[in-house]
Amino acid sequence: MTRKELAKQAFDECCSAETTVRYGVKRGRPFWNVESTQFMYVPAFHFTAVRGIYRYRFDATDENGKVHTFESYDCCVLLTPIWAELPEGIVKLTVTAIGPDGNDYAVVGARTFFKAAPFPEETPKAACSYREAAIKAYRYAMSQSFAKYWLEKGIPDPSYDLNSYPSKMIGALGEAMISYASLCPEDAEKAMKVATNAADYLISITPRSGPLADLPPTYYLDFCPDPEKYGVLTANWRAATEHNGTMMMIYPARAAHMFIRLEKATGDAKYLDEAVKIANYYVDTIEPCGSWFLVRSCKTGEVITQNYVSPIGEAVPMLSELYDRTGDERFRECLDKALGYIIRNQLSTYNWEGQFEDSPLSTNYMNLTHYAPAQLAVYLAKHKKDDPESLELAKELMRFVEDQFVVWKRPCPWPHPTPEGGFYDPSIWHTPAGLEQYGWNVPIDASTASIAQGFQILYEAGCGELYLAKAKALTDQLTLMQGPDGRIETHWMNTEEARKNFWFNCMFESCRQLADMAKYQ
Repeated sequence: MTRKELAKQAFDECCSAETTVRYGVKRGRPFWNVESTQFMYVPAFHFTAVRGIYRYRFDATDENGKVHTFESYDCCVLLTPIWAELPEGIVKLTVTAIGPDGNDYAVVGARTFFKAAPFPEETPKAACSYREAAIKAYRYAMSQSFAKYWLEKGIPDPSYDLNSYPSKMIGALGEAMISYASLCPEDAEKAMKVATNAADYLISITPRSGPLADLPPTYYLDFCPDPEKYGVLTANWRAATEHNGTMMMIYPARAAHMFIRLEKATGDAKYLDEAVKIANYYVDTIEPCGSWFLVRSCKTGEVITQNYVSPIGEAVPMLSELYDRTGDERFRECLDKALGYIIRNQLSTYNWEGQFEDSPLSTNYMNLTHYAPAQLAVYLAKHKKDDPESLELAKELMRFVEDQFVVWKRPCPWPHPTPEGGFYDPSIWHTPAGLEQYGWNVPIDASTASIAQGFQILYEAGCGELYLAKAKALTDQLTLMQGPDGRIETHWMNTEEARKNFWFNCMFESCRQLADMAKYQ
């Protein structure tokens, strides 16, 4: 298909009730979009019906002042009759109940939102080959102190504040270095030394007694004995200080995943032993619902929040890999329970809660993210691609991800607040891009890479050319956001403040996607 034909297919899918995102139904599926600000696929909203009223008028005013109108017996119906004619931009929607006499009876609801452009005919082309971009980024990382400290001294760089999140950052670094070693054999020795030194340090700071024994810490500050000396009193340092003494239960599984890969790469059984110890905790403490409480006290093991872990991102891959590696049925049984939780709870509600170590926890639908639904789509496309029903579910999940977290052209113009109390101007953002979460609704390289992976895997499962075109467009943008030194920016807001906020784990997500997509370039 030509790019023009693919863009037409994308437009038609965005306007059709048959290929929209799972919408809410009164006395049925919940309306997940109560906090959403943008829509690409035709939406429906939950408004309160008026007893005895059977006609409602929908008036949608676009940015040009034109009013688009239709009527329905249902005040919560999809906006299908007018969606195709609504232009990209801010839309102000009003729903009015019409009385038996044909006159307006009452306004039952209103909603203002941004209609995002669907996949376009043209997107920026890649600046270089995907493989070249990945190698340049890895080599940039090796030139920086956050990697050189591991290589030369075997300890974390005390001036790099993100080392205060050891399970997350060391886990990401270890996996990235294993991938780098495989991609560039000439650099393999140094890359693997970084990986093993970092992993050994993580093992050394893991407690061996207490209620959370054998779980590497989520927060750790002792690597920097004098933070003022090293100038690391940043927002990240403050967040780690605030939450120190707690365990976020997604991160031990992430570290275990790194240990599994490291054992495969080195043959050293101690890394598999560490992964098994971590997995044993998950097996022994899984709740009847099939998940785990998200945050616990390191000192007492007590539950600190009633939020549950979203298992698909970390726990499911860890348990799946360990079952394949060991054949231990306990891991298979735990995996099945976790998958059951996802189907019964997250999939049925679409409450894809963002779970990040530096962000506050949220109530239902307040802070949705693309990570869990995209990861579930990938899992279904890989493990159940021969099941048409599962594949359709994966496609629906990716439509949700695209609808809420992809910007192909112009982003929603509402300013996004900065941690310092200012605002980011979306008009200078780099697009196309993936947005991270409602609570940090800005373009991020790792989000772009994660969403591109979802499109790629669905293409490989036989879902059609449009998925590959979307994957390539987002991966192309990763190369365009790479500087001459090889660094791929984390935040794509085009400000000096954003450039300073660099997370190497996010760049490594970009490297993974660039390397995986190299076969299509």
